[in-house]
Amino acid sequence: MKKRGHEKTYDYYSVIQKISRELTSKSSPDNIHSFIGDTLLSTLDLREIFICSLLPGGNFGEVYRAPDYQFKIHKAVDEESEAIKLLKTLHEVVIKGQHKETNSLLETFHGAALAPVYVDDNLTLLMILGGKISGDIFNSEDISLLNTVADQTAIAIKHARLYQQNLMSEKLAAIGMMSATFAHQIRNPLTSLKTCAQLMPERYDDADFRDTFSRIVRDDVKKIEGLINDLLDFSAKEVFSGADNYDLTAVIDETINNLRYKHSIEKQKILIEKKYGGAAIKMTGSVNMLTQAFSNIINNGCQAMANGGLLTVDVHPNGRNVNISIRDTGRGMSPEELARIFDPFYTTKPSGMGLGLAISKRIIEEHGGRIKVVSRLSHGTTFTVSLPLSKCRHYAEESALVL
Repeated sequence: MKKRGHEKTYDYYSVIQKISRELTSKSSPDNIHSFIGDTLLSTLDLREIFICSLLPGGNFGEVYRAPDYQFKIHKAVDEESEAIKLLKTLHEVVIKGQHKETNSLLETFHGAALAPVYVDDNLTLLMILGGKISGDIFNSEDISLLNTVADQTAIAIKHARLYQQNLMSEKLAAIGMMSATFAHQIRNPLTSLKTCAQLMPERYDDADFRDTFSRIVRDDVKKIEGLINDLLDFSAKEVFSGADNYDLTAVIDETINNLRYKHSIEKQKILIEKKYGGAAIKMTGSVNMLTQAFSNIINNGCQAMANGGLLTVDVHPNGRNVNISIRDTGRGMSPEELARIFDPFYTTKPSGMGLGLAISKRIIEEHGGRIKVVSRLSHGTTFTVSLPLSKCRHYAEESALVL
């Protein structure tokens, strides 16, 4: 601990530990600059501090200045200047008057000390410190602190760069996966549309062909439209865009009825058992989005029962939440499949982009809810959605219907 006159005191080791701990959570250069600037400004009781990114060509990039908390572009500094040449090799704190080569650089910023930061041995940042408010000079402990902070900052910047590189790689990989998946899913309907269009001139008088062509166009355009809508829904920054007062029971009933029609056309022998009564369960949220979420989950269960089976839907208000359980008797999932069930673009089905469950999870979470899934191979799958409950009236009634 140091103390001289009215000068502000600090504990060297506590400051170093704090900076080391906090820097681990900083993943962008701006956050690193502002945190280091604020910490040194407060710890050393400085008039001001500049943190300057040194760009190729000797130009200063964004300059962080505390206590004004501003980023701005400062004038260029000649990369061949004596100051820059010295700083590129010095690797230590410079006090005003210590080296004639750096005096004019310090005067440009009205600085009293300069701490260079090197990333992979390359001069990357200049931390230029104004004098202390107390008027005292920088002592050996201050210089030691600045050298250590410069090293810590260099490590943080390097980690931030690696993080940004990995993030960009992940984004590019996601874009590549999305593009490949979308191309694969859209190629089949486009191929059938192309084939029909090529045959149309020579078979236009064939009524059966025209009927088939009309059906194929309608169905394939619907598939393409569904793929595009899934992609747009997943890419939307915000899913929950409105607050409706709705009846949860009615929403689930309508979803089941819509899917009942769809799967009856496909001749699937699926029994749906509704383990809830017709009493209203009053909720608040986006009806359209929640309908989409439940439709994705229920449809997923139906698709898992290609040879027919039982789908059980249970709605159970429980204290402050209402739990919606959707259980199928399909093939179930392996632990590896279960771990990736909500990953975007992951699917084990021959069709679809693998976005339905990812979108459903996002919608549920936007409504303050949670979704979990339990599954075993040959034992089916159970999705449980938990949503915040406003008020409800529930009667334990059971009903069943056959698709």
